[in-house]
Amino acid sequence: MLTLDQATAQRIVDRAMPIIGHSVNVMTPEGIIIASGDAQRVGEVHQAAIIVARTGDALVLDLHQAQQFPGVRAGVNLPVRMNDDIVAVVGISGIPDKVLPFADLLRVTAELILEQSVLLEVSRHRRRQVENTLLAMLDGEAVPQSWLDQLGIDLSKPRIAVVLEAVILPNADDLARQWERTAQEILVLAPKPGTLALFLLETDPDKALGTAFSLLGLDHHAPISAAAGAWFREDLKACYDSARATLAAGQSYRNTPRGSYTFQQRPLATLWHSLNPSWQQALLRRNIEPILQHSRRDQFIKTLRTYIASDGDVQRCAEALHLHRNSVRYRLKAVETLTGYSPFRHEELLMLYLAIEIQG
Repeated sequence: MLTLDQATAQRIVDRAMPIIGHSVNVMTPEGIIIASGDAQRVGEVHQAAIIVARTGDALVLDLHQAQQFPGVRAGVNLPVRMNDDIVAVVGISGIPDKVLPFADLLRVTAELILEQSVLLEVSRHRRRQVENTLLAMLDGEAVPQSWLDQLGIDLSKPRIAVVLEAVILPNADDLARQWERTAQEILVLAPKPGTLALFLLETDPDKALGTAFSLLGLDHHAPISAAAGAWFREDLKACYDSARATLAAGQSYRNTPRGSYTFQQRPLATLWHSLNPSWQQALLRRNIEPILQHSRRDQFIKTLRTYIASDGDVQRCAEALHLHRNSVRYRLKAVETLTGYSPFRHEELLMLYLAIEIQG
């Protein structure tokens, strides 16, 4: 049976009294006053409420009748029901003839507020279940299909995770409640403080990022870090991990914690950044160490990045750098001399690309 809490009881009092114009009390079926227009009465035992809860009938008391019950005042007391159970008793203090016209209004108000409270608690309970399920999946745990079906989570549809980081972000529970009716397919989670993850039904990272910003009421100039990963079916962990890797790769490339990134902008760099430090990365760092120690380090790295962005086209690279093509070729040959890897050979250019991506 539902147990009425003090906060909900006080809401009933606060909502009813301005309309009724008389003091209102809310009691438990055991007769304890848990909310009242007269704060001094909270905690007292209301003998009339015990009778109402036992009989299920309203009890009207005039001044003379009220004197039979210690601490009880004249007025009307009514049972409040939920699913045929009496969960509370509400009372209006005052001369019966004056307060009786408000009796049903108070009872209906109390029952409506209780129904809202129950629905809110059901929503919170479901939200906790969804959150625990998402956290379990992000930890790599297997979740029974029956559990997913019960929560209405369909993993057969492609999803993209959008991860956002900021000092201040909307509360995940508030967002979940807000989207329950209008966007039930959106899954939202706060995996850690300052981080929000949205799992959207989408296969285009750019659209997913735009949708996330729109849902949160943000613009792309907001002081926030955001990244949309690759899309996956049946694997929310892969969605989330790819978004985290996209964010890390983007922040490394721009050398700033703020910005918006998508997986498709730099997929190879994102895949590489998602790997844990290992002998492969150590080897690549060692191979470009001569460049990093060179006095023209920034010039060589900028030329390499521009050359890669130009798809290996020396002329396009030269135009982007406002140089003669021979100057570009000279710099690229210098890179080859220093590292032993030729930017003019695809496989070796890839090695150089990965090396500078690691370096950031």
